[in-house]
Amino acid sequence: MRIVHYITDFTSSAGPQASAVRKMIISTAKVAENHLVTVRPLADEYVKTLAEHMGVVVHYLHIDKGSNPLNVLSAMIHVSATLRKLCPDVVHVHGSWDWRAAVVERMARQQHIVTLVSPHRGLSQELIGIDFWSKKLPRLILFQMWMVRHCTAVIAVTDKERDDIMAFGMKRRIEVLPPLPGEKESMEPLRISLMTAYRKALDSTYTKKLTQREREVVLTAVRSVVSDDDIVAEKPDVQGVSYRRMFFYAYDEDVTEIFIDGCRKLQIPIPPPLKVGEVPRYKNPRAKALEALRDINVQTKTLRLPEDKTAERDAVMLIAKAKALTMPRLTLRHYAELYNMFRHSDFDEDIVALELKRVGLLGFTRKMQKHLAEMFGLKQGYEV
Repeated sequence: MRIVHYITDFTSSAGPQASAVRKMIISTAKVAENHLVTVRPLADEYVKTLAEHMGVVVHYLHIDKGSNPLNVLSAMIHVSATLRKLCPDVVHVHGSWDWRAAVVERMARQQHIVTLVSPHRGLSQELIGIDFWSKKLPRLILFQMWMVRHCTAVIAVTDKERDDIMAFGMKRRIEVLPPLPGEKESMEPLRISLMTAYRKALDSTYTKKLTQREREVVLTAVRSVVSDDDIVAEKPDVQGVSYRRMFFYAYDEDVTEIFIDGCRKLQIPIPPPLKVGEVPRYKNPRAKALEALRDINVQTKTLRLPEDKTAERDAVMLIAKAKALTMPRLTLRHYAELYNMFRHSDFDEDIVALELKRVGLLGFTRKMQKHLAEMFGLKQGYEV
C-alpha cells in the first residue's frame, strides 16, 4: 500500500501535530510505502534520516501562503502533478484551517484516490471559537466543511475529537486511533488501527480503482453460466487484475457463486474466495438491492390479464418490480433473472406487450432488453 501524508509544516517547530504525524509514519514504515508531502523545507539531515530509518520519501509543494486565486490555481496544478507522479492508494491529509490541505484533498479525490483527513483537534469547540467570525467562519464556508464532509473518512486522535466532529455535524465516517505511544512504547496498536482504517476506506471505495477489464472478467464469467450460448464466452485476459476488487464487485452485484462457477467453467485460476460479507466496510447509501426480484414487494397497477395467464402475469410483475427498484439499483443477478424470464418463460409476447403499454412499462422494458442483449446476448424473438 502506498500512502501519501500531507502536512503543511513538518519542521521541528510545528509542535504536537507534526509529532503525531511522525508517529503515524513510523508505525506503518514496515508495512506500507510512505511518502511525505509538505510545504516548508526540512533540514537535509532530517530528510536523510526519514529516508534511511523510516523509508519515507519527502516531496515539496512550492505553494505561496497567500490565498489569492492565482496561488490557489497554481497549487491545484502542482498538487495534481505530484499525485499523478506518486500514484498513491491513500492520501492522508493532516491539519485544519489551511486551504492548501483542502486543495490536496480535493485534487486527490478528483483522481479517484481514497482521502482521509486528520484535523488533529483543530475542530474542537475551543479552537473553532478563536477568531470565529474573522477567520474560522469564512474558512468553514469556503473549504473546511467541504473537505471533511467529502473525504472518505476522518481519523480522530481521541474520543473527544470524534465527539466534537459529530456534534458539529460534519462527518459520520470517523475512525478513532488508540492513544499515541510514547517514544519507548510499542507502535503496534497504532499500526493496526491505521492500517485497518486505510484498508476499510479502500475496500469501501473499491469502485474508484475497479478497472473495465475487471468488470469484464466478472461479466464474462457470469455470462458463461447464465447465457444459453446466445454469446460464446471466451476466456478473458486476467493479467494485472485485482481479484480482491472483483470479489467485492461480484458480491455487490449478488453474483458471487455464479462468478466462481463461471471462473471454473472458463478455467480462470482464482484464489480462495474472499468472504466479502465479513470485511469491514462503510455503509453505502446507494447500495444495490441484494434480493431476488420475485421476493420484492411493490405497489403496482391492477393487472387486467386473466387469472389463467399465469406466465404473462408473472412476466409483467417481474418487470414492474425491476422498474420499482430503478435500473441503477438492479444487480447483475437481477438482470440474469430477467434474462431467464424472457428466454425460458412460455408467455405470449403480444399479450404482455399490450399490458406493459397499458401500465406504462413498455419503454422501460425495451430499454432493459437492450441491456440484456449487451450482457447476455438476448436475441430477437424474445422481445416484447
